[in-house]
Amino acid sequence: MKNILKRMLTTDLPPKQSVFLWGPRKTGKTYWISHKFRDTALIDLLKTEVFADYISRPSLLREQFKNHDNLVLIDEIEKVPSLLDEIHWLIENSNASFLMIGSSARKLRRNHANRLGGRAWRYTMTPLAYPETEGFDLESVFVSGLLPPHFLSQNPLQDLRAYIADYLKEEIVAEANLQNIPSFSEFLRVAAITC
Repeated sequence: MKNILKRMLTTDLPPKQSVFLWGPRKTGKTYWISHKFRDTALIDLLKTEVFADYISRPSLLREQFKNHDNLVLIDEIEKVPSLLDEIHWLIENSNASFLMIGSSARKLRRNHANRLGGRAWRYTMTPLAYPETEGFDLESVFVSGLLPPHFLSQNPLQDLRAYIADYLKEEIVAEANLQNIPSFSEFLRVAAITC
């Protein structure tokens, strides 16, 4: 039976230390923070009403947390890059610290967002590593890509094909400065078929 053991990522933070946690989609960042930081304030920017509040008024973050002495989690930080200016201010002028979770630092760079200039450490959550799994076999690795939901899936091949078609292709094309996008698209199609 395949199983996921404890993830090896640790974030033992000193007081007032802020952190970016980056990683590809489906590596388990949101799941991990929901279990590791159960009683921590969470701003989930995937929730439409939360996103609407912060995109329309980023200063709301400063209003809510200027007297906060603990860690604040912000999931999908790349969705509202203007929050980083407010986080910068709070890091400098309050006791709040932040764990900012996202899958695309590229979106922040592209939007010329404030990346906090060394005020936040950087961690990366990767797909599963061998010591994090039970029931590891090479064929399963090639089919699942070691993304946690694919590794545990009853149909990892279909999951991987969807991931390649819907996410990976867009991210790679956006990240790379590809000279021949039609050839690259053909490569992705052949890679998905041979999985």
